[in-house]
Amino acid sequence: MKRLTLFSMAAAFLCSGFGAWGESVTGVVKDASGTPLRGVMVSAIKGDFDMSVSVLSQKDGTFTIDDLAPNTYSIRARYIGLEDNTIKNITAGSTQSGSVAFSMEPARDINLQRTADNLLSFVEFENVADKENFKMFCAYCHQIGTLGFRSPEEPVDWSTMVTRMDGFGGLYKHLQDTVVARLLDAYSDEAVEGWPEYAGPPEPEDAVLNMRITEWDVRHRTKTKGPRGNDPKLYGTEKRNAFMHDLEIGNDGLVYAVDPVNGSVVSLDPKTDELVWNIVQAGAHSIEMDKVGNMWLTLSGKGQMAKWDITTGETVKMSSAPKPAPRGGYPHTLRVSHETGLIWYTDAGREVYSIHPDPPYEVTEYKTLSADQAVGGGRGESSGRTPYGLDIAPNGMIWYAKLNGNRIGRIDPDVEGGDIKEWNPPFRGPRRLQIAADGIVWVPGWGSGVIGAFDPNSEEWEIHEMPNAINRLPYALNVDEKTGNIWITGTGSDTLIKLDPKSGHFTEYRLPSRVTFTRKIEIDDDGNIWTTNSASPLRHSERGYSSFIRLEPGI
Repeated sequence: MKRLTLFSMAAAFLCSGFGAWGESVTGVVKDASGTPLRGVMVSAIKGDFDMSVSVLSQKDGTFTIDDLAPNTYSIRARYIGLEDNTIKNITAGSTQSGSVAFSMEPARDINLQRTADNLLSFVEFENVADKENFKMFCAYCHQIGTLGFRSPEEPVDWSTMVTRMDGFGGLYKHLQDTVVARLLDAYSDEAVEGWPEYAGPPEPEDAVLNMRITEWDVRHRTKTKGPRGNDPKLYGTEKRNAFMHDLEIGNDGLVYAVDPVNGSVVSLDPKTDELVWNIVQAGAHSIEMDKVGNMWLTLSGKGQMAKWDITTGETVKMSSAPKPAPRGGYPHTLRVSHETGLIWYTDAGREVYSIHPDPPYEVTEYKTLSADQAVGGGRGESSGRTPYGLDIAPNGMIWYAKLNGNRIGRIDPDVEGGDIKEWNPPFRGPRRLQIAADGIVWVPGWGSGVIGAFDPNSEEWEIHEMPNAINRLPYALNVDEKTGNIWITGTGSDTLIKLDPKSGHFTEYRLPSRVTFTRKIEIDDDGNIWTTNSASPLRHSERGYSSFIRLEPGI
């Protein structure tokens, strides 16, 4: 499947045989008075943001971006409250790359640097329940209050935009009647002029200063690959920007992400920066690797599942349910049991299912519980069933979350019918949960801005409230099996966040690009954190493109 050009073979040889590239850019960051600045994000940007490597300046203002390929870069310094400063045409490894000096001036318009967790605080509600309801149904795909959000595309007005956003009909009736006025009160041009002074987020902790972030922009589909080849007559010449949703780390050194807009899986080779579009099927939403290395996809827009052979490029599609639904299905999140080989997945409009990985791809349906059958005095439930996040526990139990139904549930696959049990959490919006090695179920509370830890043995919750919780939107999380730390998407704050479950301490790692909307986290064998920028619409994000993101925590 992977195309090896002479250049990519040489690059792979150099990277794998002798370690990473050996060039570097070093320098110092100071303010206008000459005082060294700590915690400034300095990025070496290749091309037109094709790829960038970012580090933080140290206590004395110095920075080092090493392991760079011998290319020419733009070097950008960025810090909230200060104006971006970019020095162009710096060749890594040259004489000039050893003494790059920045002088940072105060931001001319700091409102352009506000993060969404700050901006969301400007929308006024009568109570917490109303704000949680707004977050649940109006922040699914983009950051509230950012510049792109405040500028609906023509000729769409605010009323039309909000009506479209509330497609699930989940907003309370009184919010449906008032939400446009509330948004205008917060984000109109007149309102912006009266915003309070912005101090920015807290300074990065000392433990964060050694982090390193690499970001690869994924733009329009320029390369295609699949069983029908690259004939433009078959695919057309239209260039549509990629919309990167979930990602998966392959066993071949590549990282894969689904692009539902182009019906593709995009693969990234982190050693060579090469991107390849693999034509699979429109509507792909989630991706997971099975025991033998095939990739399984939920085709949400088609009500189907797909098995994609990454070696041959062959894709096999099958129905996601034993019987078609009158309104179609919406298969959502999947996981692979490495004990049984079964693929488990949720259908956001129906139930939870498993499918056998081999023909005839037998599907088993598990009927989840009705509205009066959940356990626990949690935050209540809504009429929406919406099986959403899903994971497999070390003991083989299947756990799922009902985002709008406000529950988590457990299926015992060894018992006929699943012996299903569900619990109401003491917060709003359980989303993409994950099971730790000790069996604790970690659940992001999308609506409430908290992280819940559920003990299946005691059936008790421990709640970790995020800083500025009511304005936070934890979409997904993952558990680092080596350290036990919980990594969380900072979907509305342009961060990735680490939770130490022993101390309850949250550590934030700021991302280099503004308006970064993250949906899934993967952790590689070296402890690096992977995610994608997956804002929708793409024009809301800083450059208007999706991207692969790798965070090396550095500790």
